[in-house]
Amino acid sequence: MRRMVWLGCFAYFMVGLATVVFGALLPELLQDYGKSYTSGGQLVFAQFAGFFLGVALTPRLIYWLGYPRMIWLGMLSLTIIHAVFFSEPMWGLVIAFAALNGCGFGITQTALGTYLLETTDQAAKTMSRLEVAFGIGALFMPIMTGMLIAKVDWIWAFAIVSVAAFVNLLFWTRSALTASRHQPMKTVATVDAAGDVSMDKTPVSPALLLLFVGFIFLYTGLETSLNNFLPSIFSQQFALHSSDASLSVTLLWVAMVVGRFATGYIADRIRYDRFLLYSAIGAGLSLACMTMTGHPIAAFGLVMTTGLFLSGIFAVLIVYANRVFAGNTKRITSTLIASGGVGGAVLPYATGWSMDTMSASGTVWLLVGCAFLMLTCMLRIRMTARRRNAVSVTIDTFAG
Repeated sequence: MRRMVWLGCFAYFMVGLATVVFGALLPELLQDYGKSYTSGGQLVFAQFAGFFLGVALTPRLIYWLGYPRMIWLGMLSLTIIHAVFFSEPMWGLVIAFAALNGCGFGITQTALGTYLLETTDQAAKTMSRLEVAFGIGALFMPIMTGMLIAKVDWIWAFAIVSVAAFVNLLFWTRSALTASRHQPMKTVATVDAAGDVSMDKTPVSPALLLLFVGFIFLYTGLETSLNNFLPSIFSQQFALHSSDASLSVTLLWVAMVVGRFATGYIADRIRYDRFLLYSAIGAGLSLACMTMTGHPIAAFGLVMTTGLFLSGIFAVLIVYANRVFAGNTKRITSTLIASGGVGGAVLPYATGWSMDTMSASGTVWLLVGCAFLMLTCMLRIRMTARRRNAVSVTIDTFAG
């Protein structure tokens, strides 16, 4: 199982590369094709619409193909897609293959994340490791892109993603060939406050699940908007060159990676819901302060604090939701990842529009609003979850 976790980390590293490559290249890409920021928003929308499709299809395809083959299929698609991007196709094909790119890493991320959640006992630690690996990939891409823009040619970034996907493909080939179609999965148990294990599933409250969906919709939209438009925001607001502006995404992911190393430790000690509340507040305040500074150095520092506050949200929310709805791992995980895909498509589309119609500062205020809507969702989740727990305790008391 340790080998599988490390393979999963390498796969998530590659997904991190594939996820942020457009954001790191967006100013150069739009300039080369003669497109506006609205077109950039359409590109990101297409990618995450594909991501949503990949996440939605994955549970059904897993039933027919099994986890290793699904992961292998995701790697194969990413290898081919980024090889096509390297050939600099016309803009219509860029949009189409951006959707396929999203579908590819959606399949990989969902299949791998669900597989490891179902087969490991330390879900929080495993998710934290995967998110660290994702963050390292997302951090590496802007650094490499800045070097390519300055020294060689930005198009080589796609070749690097294609090679990374191909190496992953080789690692997963043996597992895909030897795996049975229907893999036995570890039964997910419910652990009560006393530590006793129950095999019962917790009923899924649609209203409470909708709040989780809203939270991750906003979070993924916010993070994706930052990944894809932060260099453009810095270029516009501080008149920086593309290679200098790309440092903003690098610093964001430096902070995200550092924060993710500490996520599991901190979240276990202050409770998951409180961790998510503090994270939303901190991210919102950091972004708000960024609109008020006129110096790029200060703005870079605020980008790092934003990254620290955002760093653990995804992993902690997935684990927290699976605690609240214990015994429903596959359904809850796929629902939340799919909802994140929708947010990652819709909100960057709005961000691209705002970059064309408003100032960069106005665009950041739009993202501040997303952070504080996340806070509202989490407050409602806490209230609803506590009310459910109180009712459950009362029923158990009378039943006893």
